[in-house]
Amino acid sequence: MRAGFVMAALLASAAIIMPAAAQEARNLDQEQSDSRVFNGAYDGKPVLFELSVPSGESLRVDVISDGDFDPVLRIYNAETGDLIVENDDGGEGLNSRAIVSADEAMRLRIEVNAFSAEEAAEQVVEAVVGDEVVEPGDGGFVAPRSFDLKLTSLDYEAQSVREVGWNAEEKGQIFGGEEHLFTFTGEEGLLLEVAMVADTDIGNELDPYLALRDASGQTVAENDDGGTDLNALLRYVMTSDETYTIVATGLSDSVGGYSLRVGPRREPVVQAPLQVVGIDDTATGRVGAGYENGDLDPASILYELSDSALAAIRSDGSGGITVRMTKAVSDDPDFANGLDPYLELGFETPLGFAVVQTDDDGAGDLNAMIPVDLSVLAASAELLDALRIRVSGFGESAGEYVLTVSEGLDPVEAEYEDYVESSLVPGAAPAIAVSLDK
Repeated sequence: MRAGFVMAALLASAAIIMPAAAQEARNLDQEQSDSRVFNGAYDGKPVLFELSVPSGESLRVDVISDGDFDPVLRIYNAETGDLIVENDDGGEGLNSRAIVSADEAMRLRIEVNAFSAEEAAEQVVEAVVGDEVVEPGDGGFVAPRSFDLKLTSLDYEAQSVREVGWNAEEKGQIFGGEEHLFTFTGEEGLLLEVAMVADTDIGNELDPYLALRDASGQTVAENDDGGTDLNALLRYVMTSDETYTIVATGLSDSVGGYSLRVGPRREPVVQAPLQVVGIDDTATGRVGAGYENGDLDPASILYELSDSALAAIRSDGSGGITVRMTKAVSDDPDFANGLDPYLELGFETPLGFAVVQTDDDGAGDLNAMIPVDLSVLAASAELLDALRIRVSGFGESAGEYVLTVSEGLDPVEAEYEDYVESSLVPGAAPAIAVSLDK
């Protein structure tokens, strides 16, 4: 092996252990700027700034690049050297953005580097002995790339722990990374529902995130997008009368205003895995992620036709029915229903549920519908008794539904292209074609 090659590899490794020397830090406390915008230039070395942040202030830091410069932002505690936050593309385009909130006075060190430089360093780290090492530069001139460092003071106020009860509503402002805490006195066996809804103001970037901790501090439930849009909806059946802590924050350090609401006092609804529905009958329920995944609601529920419905099909041989699954209308938009109904028709067998037909959006507006002719089963008591309707949420969506079974064959929505070809004809519906071995 050539000595020059070994030396190049050692130098490359050393470059990772000893990062490029940074420019001397500019003390922004000694500089005046009405707009709090400072110009910087990256010339191959990290650019450093230092400033003091008083107690109770929240500071948003934006690195706005000029041209194709892709900045990487890191903010440290200047006294301890601890990394507080880092960001690559949190601003517009390739720009970086981060927010720091100071519960007590502190001095910050802001570092602006180039994504391309860090990417090149990672490639060298991944190189192993035997690879040809190509250094990212020869130490020559690097054209400076200008950028603006914009500092924006936010109306930050450290939040104390707030106590809430049934039907409570609180408002707050997340500035990035901090947690807002609310205590709730539990009641064993009751259902606790908490909604965190982002304000609809223009520019609000908050993605609400909720967690629930028990008295020991252990997280017992959490939710990200259980409500509408990006809003959070947490549901939990309390296991004791202890004090629970509701934790409200922004996902991925997102920021913005929010409303936190606690639902009314009520008991959870226990749903049987197999239920009965008749002709011109209505059933309601709620599906979720499934008991097996720790959710309060089952992933699906099965329905069988009532004795009167089965008798009617057998007696007159007219088996045309339409099964509809509709998302229930929520009376409270903050506790909105995020369900995308999904219907399956099939048979209960010794090996489990055998699917014959499915539908997602056949009724329009995400609702599901299956028109089917069961007359072919009229002479087969065994198969007709084994017929099942299964309801669930498409794509793991969760929420409340309304299930109806009506007499006759209703046409599916003409625009529903994923439905079986025969059901695209108004008034037509597929028939279940089966044979029973004797």
